[in-house]
Amino acid sequence: MPVKYLHIVSFNVPYPPDYGGVIDVYHKIRALKDAGIHVILHCFAYGRQPVRELEEVCLKVHYYPRKTGVKYFLRRTPYIVATRTSKSMPENLLEDSFPVLFEGLHSTSLLDLCADAGKKVFVRTHNIEHLYYRFLSRSETNPFRKIFLWSESIKLLRYEPILERADHILCIAKHETAYFSEKYHDAIFIPAFHRFDEVTCLTGSGDYILFHGNLSVPENSAAFLELARNVLSRTRIPVKVAGKDPPEVFLRQTARYPNVTVIANPPDTQMDSLIQNAHINLLFTAQPTGIKLKLLHALYAGRHCVVNRPMIEGTALENLCHPVDTAEQTLAILHKLMGISFSESRIRERTIALADYSNRVSADKIIRLLS
Repeated sequence: MPVKYLHIVSFNVPYPPDYGGVIDVYHKIRALKDAGIHVILHCFAYGRQPVRELEEVCLKVHYYPRKTGVKYFLRRTPYIVATRTSKSMPENLLEDSFPVLFEGLHSTSLLDLCADAGKKVFVRTHNIEHLYYRFLSRSETNPFRKIFLWSESIKLLRYEPILERADHILCIAKHETAYFSEKYHDAIFIPAFHRFDEVTCLTGSGDYILFHGNLSVPENSAAFLELARNVLSRTRIPVKVAGKDPPEVFLRQTARYPNVTVIANPPDTQMDSLIQNAHINLLFTAQPTGIKLKLLHALYAGRHCVVNRPMIEGTALENLCHPVDTAEQTLAILHKLMGISFSESRIRERTIALADYSNRVSADKIIRLLS
């Protein structure tokens, strides 16, 4: 008989789904529920509270406090794993024979225990974590945090072979699927889950360029400031930059550019409107890791998308975007696209290409593995 129950162990409370990792977790649960799977959710709460919205999509929800402190940093196990353990969790996971999906290496402290108990186990990889932390270390300016991130990168590389115990590795990006397939086994590409059921792009033209992201993350704010210095300061096109918690130093630096407007902490409805009504969504990242969910948001709801190569690596979505490699290319394509209306044919092209990113298709892949 097909399996109808699944434990999911999440690194954080996946509601509200307002940043990359938890967006994937929450909408995965939602899609599995719609397909008839009863999810028993286990999540580590830090900075978030229990919410009834999770009770609506899960059969049961267990909350565990995330541990913190220097003593966990001094352990051989990566900090992001060592701080996600609980005495009550083994009993909750082992009380039945249902399979377990661990979200990211972060949540795999009990992977060995579940495998030893004969459970079918899966790991959802959100990044190649040791590479992700190495990139974060390079862009970090605080010396103490830089040391922590570099140390964590080394520990994660040493810890990663625990994936050998997983029955399947569910990868979020195609190039990462190749990496995990070569090093381990049974790695399968399952795209990021998201909240979009259809393409909702508008035809016609907008009158501004939009850059959006979590501006409290140094990578995102640094990417925009580099664009502002090298590209956006050389045009009169209005530019809006929208995102979470922009630092004071970022606000001071962007104030130098008269065509740039910063929109701090826009609510979801405003962000949706900004993305949909922009003429160009400008998406840059320094890290070719995972998949950036803001790219999917822009493709499902926005008009033209101008991206750098790391933003689209491993996505197979490059034909829907305008990739650029240099400041001169970026400036040229921005000026060119501002004169080109977004057409119905482009919307049809996206609808066809994004079919592989359907939540239902991805949920069906997981259900076949469960059985």
